[in-house]
Amino acid sequence: MVNFEIFKLLKKKYPEPSDVQFLFDLLLLHENDLDFKLLRDFYAYLRNFCVLTVWADYEQVEMEIVLHELHKDNLKRGIMHYEGKLNRSKYCIVSHTAMKVNDFSWAYEFIEKYKNEIRDENETKDLYRLNLANYLFRIGRFSDCLDNIPPTSPFVDYLLHGKRLELKALYELQSELLPYKLDAFKMFLSRTSQKLLSKGQRQIHLDFANLLHQLVYSLPGDPKRSQLLIKRVQEKKQSAEWRWLLEKAKALKEG
Repeated sequence: MVNFEIFKLLKKKYPEPSDVQFLFDLLLLHENDLDFKLLRDFYAYLRNFCVLTVWADYEQVEMEIVLHELHKDNLKRGIMHYEGKLNRSKYCIVSHTAMKVNDFSWAYEFIEKYKNEIRDENETKDLYRLNLANYLFRIGRFSDCLDNIPPTSPFVDYLLHGKRLELKALYELQSELLPYKLDAFKMFLSRTSQKLLSKGQRQIHLDFANLLHQLVYSLPGDPKRSQLLIKRVQEKKQSAEWRWLLEKAKALKEG
C-alpha cells in the first residue's frame, strides 16, 4: 500500500503538500509493521517528496516545517544514517532546512554534533566548514563566514554552494572585491561548468549571477529600480538563492 502511494507520487512532476502529508500519515500509522530497512527507505522517499514540493514553490513554508520535523525525528531514530555515517547532501539539507525555518540554535547543534559522522569528509573538514560558514552567514557574521569557506571542493554541489556563499557575504559586507569575484563566477559558469553541470543546473546559477549583478549596480534608495528588480526576481523563482535575492531587491527601496 505504501509502495503504491509512492508510485503515484513518482508519476507526478511535483507532489502536492496534501499528497506528502497523506504519505506521512500512512507511514506513522503502519511504521510498527515495517522492518527498519524498509522504513528507512520509505522515509527517504517522504523527505525527497518534501524537497520536490518546496522546489516547485519556494514559498511553501509549511512544507519546510514538515521537512524539518521529519529530519529531527529521523535523526533521533537513526533512520538517516547508513553504516554510522551521514551522506554529505543529507548533512547539508538538514542544517539548511533548519535555518530556513529559523531554528538556528538547533541547526548549530546539529552541525557540531554530527561533524565527525559525514561520509567522504576530508582531513581539513571542508564539508563541516562549509555548513558552519552557511550558519555564520545566516546569523550575520559575514567575515567569519568568509574565513570558513573552503577554497574548493571535489563535489560540484559543495563547490557551487561555496562560491554563492562567498558572493553573498561579499555583497553584505559591501566589499570592493565583489565585482571581480562575480565576474570570475560568471566566467566559471560559461566555461568550466559546462563539463560539470546539466543545462538546468547551469541556468539556475546563471540566473543568480545575472540578478546579483543587477543588485550590485543598483543605487540604494531607488523605489522604481527596487520594484523592477523585485519583478525580475519573482519571474526567476528557480534561481539559486531566490529568497535572498528577493530580500535584497526589496531592501533597495530603503537605501
